[in-house]
Amino acid sequence: MKILKPGITSHGTESVWFLTTENTSYVIGVVPNCKILLNLHWGSRLTTMKDIELPPQLPKERSSQDPAITAACEEFPVFGGLRYGPDLLRVKFENGTRELDLMYASGQVSCNELIIHLVDRVHQDFKVVLLYDIDIENDMIIRRAYVTGSTAAISYHLSKAQTAAWHIPPAATNVQRELITLAGAWAAETQLQRHSLQPGTSHVLQSTRGTPSLQAYPYFAIKDTTNDGEHNTCEVYFGTLGWSGNWKIEIHTDIEGKITIIGGMNSRDFGYMLQNKAFMLPVFIAGYTQDGLFGARRSLTNHIRTSKISKTITPHNETYSPVLYNGWEAYGFDVNITNQMAIAKKAAALGIELFVLDDGWFHNRNSDKAGLGDWYTDPNKFPDGLKPLADYVHRLGMRFGLWFEPEMVNPDSELYRQHPDWVYHYPDRTRHLERNQLVLDITKHEVLSYLYGRIMTLIREVGVDFIKWDMNRPISEAGSEINEKVWISHAQCFHYLISTIQAETKGLQIETCCSGGGRADLSILRRVQSCWPSDNTRPDARLMIQYGASLVIPPDMMSCWVTDSPTNDSFTKFPISYRFHVSFMGALGIGSDLNKLTLAEIEEYKEWIKMYKKIRHVMQKGNLDWLVSPTSSATTVGYTAVTQTNTKKKDESVVLAFRQSSPFWLPLQPIRLRNLLPTELYSATIWYRDPCTPVYEGIVSGGSLMSIGLNLPYLTSEAYSSVIVYLKQMLDN
Repeated sequence: MKILKPGITSHGTESVWFLTTENTSYVIGVVPNCKILLNLHWGSRLTTMKDIELPPQLPKERSSQDPAITAACEEFPVFGGLRYGPDLLRVKFENGTRELDLMYASGQVSCNELIIHLVDRVHQDFKVVLLYDIDIENDMIIRRAYVTGSTAAISYHLSKAQTAAWHIPPAATNVQRELITLAGAWAAETQLQRHSLQPGTSHVLQSTRGTPSLQAYPYFAIKDTTNDGEHNTCEVYFGTLGWSGNWKIEIHTDIEGKITIIGGMNSRDFGYMLQNKAFMLPVFIAGYTQDGLFGARRSLTNHIRTSKISKTITPHNETYSPVLYNGWEAYGFDVNITNQMAIAKKAAALGIELFVLDDGWFHNRNSDKAGLGDWYTDPNKFPDGLKPLADYVHRLGMRFGLWFEPEMVNPDSELYRQHPDWVYHYPDRTRHLERNQLVLDITKHEVLSYLYGRIMTLIREVGVDFIKWDMNRPISEAGSEINEKVWISHAQCFHYLISTIQAETKGLQIETCCSGGGRADLSILRRVQSCWPSDNTRPDARLMIQYGASLVIPPDMMSCWVTDSPTNDSFTKFPISYRFHVSFMGALGIGSDLNKLTLAEIEEYKEWIKMYKKIRHVMQKGNLDWLVSPTSSATTVGYTAVTQTNTKKKDESVVLAFRQSSPFWLPLQPIRLRNLLPTELYSATIWYRDPCTPVYEGIVSGGSLMSIGLNLPYLTSEAYSSVIVYLKQMLDN
């Protein structure tokens, strides 16, 4: 009996394929008599091909009101025939037929990729090609698809085109499931939501703003309700969509408890005329784990780290994200060569490695009301251009970064006055402003060429090492020469611009930003080095934002800034230590006004930065686990949040523990750690408010830390208390 090995394996006699990862199996097969492609299994890893009942069959038809094809777990369900469930594809043929009837044509495994061809039974020039890949180590199934017509003489109108359907079998007896999603708003992104999954109900997640949006995130997780998912083991199915435009994910539960998830491009104002060219659909990836949300987080973030698209991006295990300084909070739009050189010198003295000049550096940019689109250095602020500043920053031993918002234009700009037709618009509709700006039609060749030319010129002439790529409003009035296709082409042109610029520059880093985390989907995370998850840098808010974001965004890509204690809230004061500890969870950045710091505060900043550099190999490249997850209704008698990040070898670990308030000054119970080496000894060092003086140093076994726990009396009495714990395996026991 042949044992299934990791990889994609074809059955010898049936049209059946086994996609096997380290811990999971995903099996698809063709029903012989009707040539329909079904999902046969998704879950724990199978041992042999005999674990699946073959040949594949359609489910038995229960009644005339319950057609078999509707109940079937089709890999690519379409609109047509007796299908009344969720569908992925809708097409209108030239003869007026508005239904599809796809059948299996062929399948093959090539270069570790499974390629399945489906054709319409009558209009056989119309084809759908399904592409399957796997990430063996991280237990991820990667699905793509494209639609094609084989002749230019025939056209097909697509009114809906999504990527994939995922089928989850009913839960075990007496086990209830819930849906985990990420919702939000500006400055309140990625708030984790829990929804009950009752039989016969549906949930819709989507964005219609032209970007993935701040309001919803293209992510789902379906888990048992036995616990919060962060503790003990529980089954979790999870996935995310890679598309930087309008998207939609639907979760449907039938009366038997089976769950179907479909997703891809949003069909709102969607239209695509297909002829003889292939129309590629976005990637949709998903996974299964028995290790709860920790396992889902580990698999997805490690997959993103190791699956970068651009060849210019250094492999994730070979580089660390630099400690960044951005002076936006210090100067706003009032930047100039003098104050930027002065604050760059202060930043370098702190140990900063990347200095970023934010908004305000280009022509006539003295507020958000003018200048966008005119990507020329303001001669009043920088008489000799930006190169003297970049050269100075480089001499100080730092890299130089620059803020752009390429897809936007202010009406009060030379670009708009010369080219008012370069924005999305309808002749008979108002051009609505948001943040005093309009959206450029980057699907126009001349617009894309202008933006590429200006950005590349500045990179080369100035010596730019890093770009913060922003987008501060959604798309509206999407009038364009290409009609409804504009929603697709804008995202494609954005990807093209990012990828082309990176391909033609050596070592350039790009950070995705969209008023915060509004464009942080899989497709852009695989193209850039970092992501700005939120404009909100309050540490109490960031704990919740970073908790949700950590389900998808790898720690080394998540920009986490220390800023001044909130200026809009005079009653709340966050200790410097608390702000740093929250920001240690990702790629550390500093956004404080360095001019206002006292000498003592500067020294404290310097020491925390020094400490971060010593442990960032753990924080950025390790596996993040939330021992206590933050919620908006956190109790006043316990921990607000506790994280533990381990190296892959489990020889080092960093724990961050937070207590937001303690009105009763009740002691905390020891916190039990996880995933250490139980028989090994670890040196343990704990810092509280002083980065130079530990409050504890000792030796403790991994078994003790996991069974008895870690005692943290330092968090008993003071609000906004936090500690950092560093554990290192002792090799000479």
